[in-house]
Amino acid sequence: MKMKYQIGEKMKMNIKIGDTPKNRISVVIVGIILAYFLIGLRLYYLQIYKGDYYKKASQNNRIRIRKIKAPRGKIYDRNGKLLVTNVAGYQLVYLKGRKYNDEIINEMSKLLGMKKDDIIRRIKKGIIHRYTGENLLIDDILEEKAHKMLEKLSDYPYLEILTYPKRKYVNGKIASHVLGYVKKITREEWEKLKDEGYEKTDIIGKKGIEKQYDKLLKGQDGYEYIEVNALNQIVKKIRNRNPILGKDIYLSLDLDLQKKVTEFIGPKKGSFIALDVKTGEIITAVSSPEYDLNKVSSKISSKDWAKILDNKNRPLQNRLVSSSYPPGSIFKPITALAILKEGISPEEEIYDGGYYKIGKWKWRNWKTYGVGNVAMEQAMIHSNNIYFYTMGDRIGRKTILDISKKMGLGERTGIDLPEEKKGTLPSNNWKKEQLKEQWYRGDTVNLSIGQGFLLITPLQAVQIYMIIANEGIGYKPHFLKKVANEEEIKPEISKKVELDIKDYQIIKQQLRKVVTNGTAYQINLEKIKSAAKTGSAENPQYKKTHAWVAGYCPYDKPEIAFVSFFEGAGHGGEEAGPTVKKFLEDYYEGRNK
Repeated sequence: MKMKYQIGEKMKMNIKIGDTPKNRISVVIVGIILAYFLIGLRLYYLQIYKGDYYKKASQNNRIRIRKIKAPRGKIYDRNGKLLVTNVAGYQLVYLKGRKYNDEIINEMSKLLGMKKDDIIRRIKKGIIHRYTGENLLIDDILEEKAHKMLEKLSDYPYLEILTYPKRKYVNGKIASHVLGYVKKITREEWEKLKDEGYEKTDIIGKKGIEKQYDKLLKGQDGYEYIEVNALNQIVKKIRNRNPILGKDIYLSLDLDLQKKVTEFIGPKKGSFIALDVKTGEIITAVSSPEYDLNKVSSKISSKDWAKILDNKNRPLQNRLVSSSYPPGSIFKPITALAILKEGISPEEEIYDGGYYKIGKWKWRNWKTYGVGNVAMEQAMIHSNNIYFYTMGDRIGRKTILDISKKMGLGERTGIDLPEEKKGTLPSNNWKKEQLKEQWYRGDTVNLSIGQGFLLITPLQAVQIYMIIANEGIGYKPHFLKKVANEEEIKPEISKKVELDIKDYQIIKQQLRKVVTNGTAYQINLEKIKSAAKTGSAENPQYKKTHAWVAGYCPYDKPEIAFVSFFEGAGHGGEEAGPTVKKFLEDYYEGRNK
């Protein structure tokens, strides 16, 4: 049998498919077998050879993984009062895979109060939500607004509001420079931390305790597998791993004292710090002015951030550990210890004629007139510069600098704050390297009263007076008192300044008289016997001097060392003394309850 197929008018083909019905059936069977063989071969390729690939692709379309962010550990004060916790934060996402049109964009624009172009840009560019993979529209919604939106969300099936643990600083500005704050990890930070378990989506500590103990506080994220349908709606949860909470920590700070001192200082630029001389635990630490931790740690506009950065009072500056200043007369006990070490009797007198002279250069007392003969004790009590100029020039810089270095000047104390600076302890080599000049006698004269190139932080100042109170022993200053469910941090001796005990006792007696009969009379309290030194340090940035008071109490059995400091405020005792008085009264009132 022949069949003819005409293709066009000129082409003809004769195809012979069998002369008998039997042959034709055989041909059909062969064709069917060949077709099934090809189908089977294709199935093998899809299900066996490429099976894992397509199975994974199918699972990815059906199964989604959501990260469950671990809440950070809470932070408490020494008495268990809450300082930092977590609350529910709210974020708005556009569900992955949902198509949008003009109607949807118009709806969202009215709901969110956002420009249409901004909404489209966020969806198109895929600003990915850090935990779910959805397109993030709004990172931080106010709680009240989030609740109102939740009521309407059923009308917008392409949107979802997600909750996450948001950091809450219970007392706002209180202890802001100690606690620090958290924000999103930057690319540079992630590159440094990625090998330690950090991810590109993490929130990390940026300042203060939040940064110092980030690894303790951050916890370990969990996850959940959820099944979704073709509309990207959740069908069921398949399995999950709960997050591991960050560890709670307890600080040595006393919240009540912190609040009272902060309120007393007000808007003035300065700092106050007090620590336990037997442990190094910091009880109160105020850097003023403070800043609102909740505002800074949340999403903040560039305009508001610029206001903070441009504030002339520099509220972000940690004046406790990150700023260094000339100490002025609170440095004189170190010079006095150097004088005693050189074998000079504290009874030896010098003549104060109103100035000290080297060649054509004159250095004057803070009083414009001379007081005649003066020995060490009266020089300390009334802060006589001429005595220290004379003796400092006589013994030279070496012993003064040696004791200063042993007391920790020119180096970090090792406090558990990441922003600590080391200040400046000048020397002949330092001056050659920094200023290309040699050391002159006049530099030693300035050094002897805590002026010249010498710069210290308030924390270094309180360390000096802790060492004097303990007659040569200094404990490492620290804020961390305890990690939850672990033992308290043990005191660590960080400084041993081995001088004659009698020399320490002489200086301590003099510092006591500075309070009872001298420039620190503002803190001479009937029931609280303290020892201290005032300082009025000259500086080129202000018309008035920096104001210092540094000391310890009780005089006979030291417990607390303290430093009060204010920038460009004026006389040390008058300007810095009242804050010390306030602290001592509140501290011992609390102890006696």
